[in-house]
Amino acid sequence: MTVRILGAGVSGLSSAIALAGDGHEVELIDEHFAIPTVGTALGLFGPAQRVLERLGVLEEVRARSAAPRSGRLIGADGRHLATIPAGGGILVARSDLVQILTAALPETVHRSRRRVEDVRPLHQGADLLVGADGVHSLVRRSGWPGSEARRHRVTVLRGTTDDPPPEISETWGGGWLFGITPLVRGTNWFACVPEHRTGSREEDLAHLRAVVGGRREPIDAVLAAARPASTLVHGIHTAPPVLPVKDDVVLLGDAAHAMAPNLGHGANTALQDADALSAAIRSASSIDAALRAYAARRTVPGQAWRLGSEAMLHLAMMSSRSSLRDGAVGTLGAVAGRLSPVPDGQPARDRRAPGRDLS
Repeated sequence: MTVRILGAGVSGLSSAIALAGDGHEVELIDEHFAIPTVGTALGLFGPAQRVLERLGVLEEVRARSAAPRSGRLIGADGRHLATIPAGGGILVARSDLVQILTAALPETVHRSRRRVEDVRPLHQGADLLVGADGVHSLVRRSGWPGSEARRHRVTVLRGTTDDPPPEISETWGGGWLFGITPLVRGTNWFACVPEHRTGSREEDLAHLRAVVGGRREPIDAVLAAARPASTLVHGIHTAPPVLPVKDDVVLLGDAAHAMAPNLGHGANTALQDADALSAAIRSASSIDAALRAYAARRTVPGQAWRLGSEAMLHLAMMSSRSSLRDGAVGTLGAVAGRLSPVPDGQPARDRRAPGRDLS
């Protein structure tokens, strides 16, 4: 079978590895084939790790990952609301994961570096077109009218520092949040604030310091070490629900179910989509049957994570009645804390929490 994949991110790379490994003729198309310059963290949990194992890269990913155990959720007033077990998750820099997947591409994969502005020619000579081209997917917008991404009025800042994390936490303030997680070397941090863009990362950082500075010492320590060159600034966009297959076209990852970053499952669902597509093609008698099987397996989980992530974004960013919100979260946290493997007296440096995919 001849497959064209548009987009060389996590879902595009992993699907290219899997499909080429099954003997299909694969063309992977991307404008840049670029490794991200800022290595912010992705949390990868059990199902995604098993996909990486089938792709033959899990051990290399683990070697470049932090292995958190748990972390803390902090309220606007500084109260400890919950201890969140990591559930076996690992944290890997996006740049490392993309680099590892790129290096694992079979030699038979044809890499085509070009800008695509019209997907119609991509159908010519291909049995299957895979849209793995992200939240603003040209493939989705071309085949699914009315599926343009919509923005939430939130600005995300995320970055890395060379210093070890002062703690592992996510703080929910009044209308903002700030997270601190480990990298294998250094700290990964992320923040959400009401929409505010200046066009300068230095000025965006200054605005963030003005909004969250002076609230908690660990946040101040991370922001003191943050630098514009190692900071990313962007909005949050999500896509409306679609059935991710149509004729000879299939959507993967953010192209299929772009979600808010607040449950940390963007990369996880992208890897599972790629794995499910290759498994469906391997076992089905036709492309049509394979795409029906893929849609049946991945549509509901992808949309469930999308809805859950969006709900968590709104909960975390509540600017009013935060005491009611924090009380509810604290009650749930008491239950989670009893299940946590980390004793209450364990030093903060050993508390590790799942990361968030702020793509």
